[in-house]
Amino acid sequence: MKDKFEQDLFVMAKQEKMVVPGTVYDRVDDTLAGLPRHRKIFRMDLKKSLVLAAVFVMLFSITVSAAVSALTQRMEAMNEQEMEEYFVNINTAKIGVDNYNRPYTDAEKSRMKELTVSYEEEGMFPEKSLKMISEAKEYKGSGVAFLGGTATFFFPNKDMSDEELLQIIDFMHKRDYSLAVVNEKIASGEMEFPTDAIDEKTQEIEATDSSILQSDAIWDPAQELTIPYTGNLEVHYMAAGQNCIFLTGWNAIHKMEIGSSDSTLFFDDFDSDTRITALYQDKSGDVYLGIMQSVEGDDFDVTMGDWHYKIGIWILSGDGEVKKKIDLSQYIDYTVFNIIRKIVVDEQGYIYVKTYMENNTFLIILDKEGNPVTTINSELYYSHPASGLGIGKDGKVYIQVEKLRKIGEEHPDGRNVGIATVNVEDSCLEDVYMGIVPDDIIQIDIIAKGSDTDFVFWGYGGIYTYNLGEESAVNVLPAYEAPCDWEGVMNCALPDGRIVFGDCSEYRKEGDSAYPIPEKICFYYKSGLRNK
Repeated sequence: MKDKFEQDLFVMAKQEKMVVPGTVYDRVDDTLAGLPRHRKIFRMDLKKSLVLAAVFVMLFSITVSAAVSALTQRMEAMNEQEMEEYFVNINTAKIGVDNYNRPYTDAEKSRMKELTVSYEEEGMFPEKSLKMISEAKEYKGSGVAFLGGTATFFFPNKDMSDEELLQIIDFMHKRDYSLAVVNEKIASGEMEFPTDAIDEKTQEIEATDSSILQSDAIWDPAQELTIPYTGNLEVHYMAAGQNCIFLTGWNAIHKMEIGSSDSTLFFDDFDSDTRITALYQDKSGDVYLGIMQSVEGDDFDVTMGDWHYKIGIWILSGDGEVKKKIDLSQYIDYTVFNIIRKIVVDEQGYIYVKTYMENNTFLIILDKEGNPVTTINSELYYSHPASGLGIGKDGKVYIQVEKLRKIGEEHPDGRNVGIATVNVEDSCLEDVYMGIVPDDIIQIDIIAKGSDTDFVFWGYGGIYTYNLGEESAVNVLPAYEAPCDWEGVMNCALPDGRIVFGDCSEYRKEGDSAYPIPEKICFYYKSGLRNK
């Protein structure tokens, strides 16, 4: 439904055999150059919206032989104050796309299409307007409502009525129309940019709870969300807990509730400058950290620039109390860049640690006390240090593998990427499932339980689902449909099979280092369902 009215308008213009004169585009360019800059991002590209406004004017001035439609009359009936309110809501929303507290049902999608036609062509309008709310908690589960701060539509749990769907359709049309017309008035000098109204609305949003957290909706594996971060942590890494998301930065770990936009401090009692490179929460609530801790002197494991680090594992209770510190010095190769990439803990309490080791030892296994149990290596398979490690629905630990080859050697059957179970007792890989993702997939970064499948994977090809025994995985979200750039994005898999991405669009620089700007971070929840 995004910019639906805009699309329909240009279709109408085409049907009328209209051509927008080149002078319109020239005037738009001149107008843009003279407009005041504002810190908020427009929902629609400004140049595009100004041209759209020009098309509106041309349509409305067509010869009298073309009857003015009921829809046109409805749009023109809005006064300047009403249009400005839509405009201000667009310019104060924290993100430029719509969110929903639950997905549309298939029946609602079908009726939405039918009702849109009736709205546009037959003048079937709602009896009431869509309710506007300023905080998520105002929505009590009845009717439909819209929260401007996060551009979120709230739907009832039951299927929406025709009246409710028409309210949504009407709102979207009025919003797009208002954006175009107000921009045109600002550009022509007929109206000033509503800076004061926008600043006042922004302050109001920042002073209220604009979280879209809804107890039922957030645990729906089909629910997809786009949530701007309102916390203050410079987030470097994220990991899913049992019922939350952990965010880490220098010397700090925060917890963020599923569906929330803010985070709270969980732990920051480190001995020195510390970076968390891996995190896992087991079913008992204990949190396992893979850490790099800065040290002075010669007793270090890894060197990065002028910094020296000790590598280790800390185990915290679910309340953030330190239970154990495990020294991994005996496993570290001082000649290579070496950090802990992944940690998982199985039901027996074995700790699986993924790092880079010589002789293709790609997994270290410790007991619950932190004592070494065994290492996993292979003469046949290789596992990239950054590739996936996770637990399947069967409770077994799975690791991504590919066939081992000599430098420069090409596999006749491609990379042949797959997954394999880990046998602790025999210190080996056991069940191996090869070739389950396309050959051009570099690696599987996430291996996790699916919602309606055995597994959900994430890699640079997109989100995949897989059932044991199937010949290949199914791509349920291709990379080209991703809400953000895959390269360098933070990510984790929720227990319900959804993949959450944490994307930062801007960084601050300090010397040679770059740090995420908290207010430039956005979280995207994407469904891992095969049958949506």
